[in-house]
Amino acid sequence: MHAKPNPQSSSFEPHQSESPDDLALTTEGTGETADSLEDFSDNVSWLPDAITILDHDLNLIWGNNMAETWFGFSTSEHAHSDFIELIQSNEIKEFILGKGYPESFECASPKNPDLVLRLRFLPYKNRQYLLQARDITQIKALENIRRDFIANASHELRTPVSILYGYLEMMSEKKGSGISSEWRQAIKHMRKQIIRIKQIIEDMSTLSRLENPDTPNPSEALDMDELIESASNNARALSGKSSHSILTKVNTNYDLLGNRSEIESLVSNLVSNAIHYTPAEGRITIKWDVKSSVGTLSVADTGIGIEKQELPRITERFYRVDSSRSRNTGGTGLGLAIVNHIVNRNNAKLRIKSIPKRGSVFSVIFPRSRIQPNNRSTDLLFG
Repeated sequence: MHAKPNPQSSSFEPHQSESPDDLALTTEGTGETADSLEDFSDNVSWLPDAITILDHDLNLIWGNNMAETWFGFSTSEHAHSDFIELIQSNEIKEFILGKGYPESFECASPKNPDLVLRLRFLPYKNRQYLLQARDITQIKALENIRRDFIANASHELRTPVSILYGYLEMMSEKKGSGISSEWRQAIKHMRKQIIRIKQIIEDMSTLSRLENPDTPNPSEALDMDELIESASNNARALSGKSSHSILTKVNTNYDLLGNRSEIESLVSNLVSNAIHYTPAEGRITIKWDVKSSVGTLSVADTGIGIEKQELPRITERFYRVDSSRSRNTGGTGLGLAIVNHIVNRNNAKLRIKSIPKRGSVFSVIFPRSRIQPNNRSTDLLFG
């Protein structure tokens, strides 16, 4: 018998109910229950998703046709067998046993390595579990095409845009060249737009790098007090005449294990986003804390907030809650997409809370494996 799965959220507990309408998927019991199983099997047998039902001890109860094909078992032959023993994939075994994977997990089919599956492992009725798998092979292929296009486009655009920027810079700085004041205004406007295009290209290049699974992700112990202090100084410079109040709250007893450039980019994009969407003289708070061995990096603001229906799309590329405001403040529309990719590369989670006209809180939750106590406070006390 295996240890009970260790799901990611506290709400992951098999639902138990004594309602006679509940569907109990077991071949033992009353004839009514057997009929329910047969009805359920008829309804989902030919679904395009693979559906597998396991009991509380992770023994196989039933699987539809796609599950048998993708996972390589037979319900008629292997019913009540240990599913962990049946499955020929260590990754899927670890996912089911709750070894730290997120709520969904992508992997190859054990029976067809060319097939990419997205798995979810869910509590089901009467202390049972449901393993769902969906074929995302075509989606992944399209994502690869898009990633390659973005990488190639950003690379090819970099040189001509840099040349244009150089000429505009030279023209804007040249004195007494006979350029009229009207044209000087036009050149100033063109230069501003070229700077924005350069930033979009840089962000596209960053996204392409983060999406590439072969991109190295070295970790080091990051002094969060130093990192957040640097971010707050940059925030004050970015705020400029808007005079935002930039506050910091740092638990100095813990470091974060991560890629320095990526974590700096994550903080920078969250803070920049907060400044762009917070009116002048608003408050922005950057916080790092560790409780129960879980690290939380958050950026809170007193800005315009986000409507509830906008939240699911907030990390999409080029998605803007307020497009006119974002363009006026120089946003590229890629900052939160970059944040989301960095979050995923660190096995972290992004939580967003927002109230329209009152403000937002963006929190990145880092797992225990990314947190490291430090001795700097002790060194200061005892020299």
